[in-house]
Amino acid sequence: MRGYRLYALVLGVLFAVFVAVEYYRPKPIDWKQTFSNKDKIPYGTFVLFELLPDLFPDQPVASVRLPVVNQIEEGNALAKNNSAPLVNYVFVNGATDVSKLDLQALLQFVARGNNVFLSSHTFSRPLQDTLGFKTDFTKKGLKQDSLGLVFTHPQLQQLKPVLYEREKASRIITIDSKRKAKVLGKNSVGDTTFVQISYGKGSFYLSSVPLAFTNYHVIDPAQTRYATQALSHLPVRPVWWDEYQKQGAVGSKSVFRVLLSHEPLAWAYYVTLGGLLLFVLFESKRTQRIIPIMEKPKNTTLEFVRVMGNLYYNHRNHRVIAEKKINYFLEYLRLHYFENTNVVNEELEERIFAKSGVALADVTELFRLIQHVNMVDRLEEQHLWNLNKQLESFYRQASR
Repeated sequence: MRGYRLYALVLGVLFAVFVAVEYYRPKPIDWKQTFSNKDKIPYGTFVLFELLPDLFPDQPVASVRLPVVNQIEEGNALAKNNSAPLVNYVFVNGATDVSKLDLQALLQFVARGNNVFLSSHTFSRPLQDTLGFKTDFTKKGLKQDSLGLVFTHPQLQQLKPVLYEREKASRIITIDSKRKAKVLGKNSVGDTTFVQISYGKGSFYLSSVPLAFTNYHVIDPAQTRYATQALSHLPVRPVWWDEYQKQGAVGSKSVFRVLLSHEPLAWAYYVTLGGLLLFVLFESKRTQRIIPIMEKPKNTTLEFVRVMGNLYYNHRNHRVIAEKKINYFLEYLRLHYFENTNVVNEELEERIFAKSGVALADVTELFRLIQHVNMVDRLEEQHLWNLNKQLESFYRQASR
């Protein structure tokens, strides 16, 4: 019992050390582009979301986890009670997926005087067709490793361009010639990256460089001002920060959301967990270990010999058997008489004769048979029989 406790203690200590090492060792950097405000990885937006209260002072900032239609309907319900001010609806995504139903709600939302800020690599087709724009990769400055981003506002265009790696700032926005839009930002080769499209009393703000709003670039002193200056084009209003397109609805990823949403199912779940816990506690008590039945060891030597004999008999490769017997015989000479068997000649035969006490004629005949085996490619059964007979005779005479 003491030995068992000692082993359990050692295993417990080793497990605790393993957990501590795994917990405190540096975790590899996750370069996934999530654009989520809960992620502190390089391409999350945790830092920018924390800065929003400073960019929009004295205004509430809410993280939205509802579909566009549902979120706007809630805002409309408040607006009917004259308790909802105009807001800025902010989207920062790798790909902005706006369905026709969502787009219709957004258009009505903006027409009433609200603003929608969309920064994304790609935009859904209904949104592009309705607002009259499309995105593409710039064809200019192909040999440049980096591209600068600038604003067209008179107070901002005097500042130096904010440089980004080319692949992060190569997306551009092209406006339909029939659509009136205000260009707010360009890259260093003259392509548009940031525009304002008026719709009713409000506006859509479109940006093609969403990575500029992620943690990696916002915390960089040389690049942080681009994100803040881009959002400064929005009026100071309450902010809705969309997380539905990145995290989904609240609880949508929980495997127990159905169970916990109904009280009877939730109680059944808790009772089941409690029962399992009690079962583990009571079954963990010491019980008599089952004594295994020890079977008497069997001598399988004869079975092995029979199997190997049948194997060689079926193949009838007499030369392989002869080689094994010869190798065993040479090993016997090395171990018992300390002779070098690399060269088999008359001198070796005489030394074996002197040390073993076997008749010289028998030793000579044995080495002749060995030489014959080494010279032929295929050995007849009679030669194998003679070799085996001569070897057995040698072992009997040498052991006297």
